[in-house]
Amino acid sequence: MLFVITLLFSKEEIHIFINKLHFPFLDELMKYWTYLGDGVVLLIIILFAVLISFRHSIILLGSYLISGMIVQVLKRFIFTEMPRPVKYFDLQNIDYQLYLVPDVHQHAWHSFPSGHTAAAFAVFFSLALLSKSKVLQLGCFALALGVAYSRLYLSQHFLIDVVAGSAIGMLSAWLLWWWMERYQNTWLDKPLLVPKRR
Repeated sequence: MLFVITLLFSKEEIHIFINKLHFPFLDELMKYWTYLGDGVVLLIIILFAVLISFRHSIILLGSYLISGMIVQVLKRFIFTEMPRPVKYFDLQNIDYQLYLVPDVHQHAWHSFPSGHTAAAFAVFFSLALLSKSKVLQLGCFALALGVAYSRLYLSQHFLIDVVAGSAIGMLSAWLLWWWMERYQNTWLDKPLLVPKRR
């Protein structure tokens, strides 16, 4: 649905619509929610997965690394001159003053695709695939979706950037999950810390 929206409206029209919906509570919330797509936070989550099983940690770490490599190749070698919203609005002389959340450093380039969104969807979608709980699956989706929205809210990315990032993250997670499910080695399902027998 979001991809269809990117086809129907220009990226500046979409961004202006989102940018007008700002509130003090969301300013604070989004400043911190966006860190759920940060490498350090996600690596901590992945380290905890080792306590559950090697399979879980391999899927989480692998999907995170694969999505990260795809994003960096696209950013650094293909879409190198893609300006982020603040820079884009300045270059295009668009007659609209973006609302910017205070104390947030604004990046200028490498807008497409969103690395935070790709990383968040890679890890949280992996967790959803590994979980049998519908509540946890919905929670994982909400956390990843929140990261994507935070990138828009903070004017770090356009909608097309986060749509592409989410697709990269989910595809990386699903492919690695599908590949790992083919291997039924019992050691893969053992946790790192196995309680000692008395």
